[in-house]
Amino acid sequence: MKGLREFEIPYVGLKLGVHKFEFDIDANFFKHFEDSLIGDCKVRVRLEFDKKETFFIANFFIDGNVKVECDRCLIPFDKEIFGDYVCYIKFAEDPAKMNDEPDVMYIAREQTVIDVSQLVYEYVNLCLPIQKMGCEKPGQEPQCNKEVLKYLSIEDSKEKNEEDPRWAALKNLKN
Repeated sequence: MKGLREFEIPYVGLKLGVHKFEFDIDANFFKHFEDSLIGDCKVRVRLEFDKKETFFIANFFIDGNVKVECDRCLIPFDKEIFGDYVCYIKFAEDPAKMNDEPDVMYIAREQTVIDVSQLVYEYVNLCLPIQKMGCEKPGQEPQCNKEVLKYLSIEDSKEKNEEDPRWAALKNLKN
């Protein structure tokens, strides 16, 4: 990807063993990925790149903050993220056909660099929880948008009060 050259690892000149790389990720990084859900963030990615004789092991350590919206009231908040991920990088004659294993990336032997930008993007996204409820802090009153919560409670009560006529007809069968 254009503009992400710092995420290309020139493995050809590296000696066997572990090599360390660090990347500071911000909103500019995610602009390179279409439809990215992450915008404002400050994330540090440490990569321990272990060069073996015939393959590579990439250990990613992710730590930082990402601005997300509360799933309940849509108020933006900073979510602390962290995660550790391992990817095995192997050689293949036709890397495009080799995508069966989720933790394995295949590259062609002619390649002189390994681009880890897509892996960093995916791993940072994997660090985000499924439910993002940042307005609830332990021991504190929820800070959610009161107007949105009022609207949601009105909609919930409407659903509870409206009885489906099919169920009402079935209740009469019991008597």
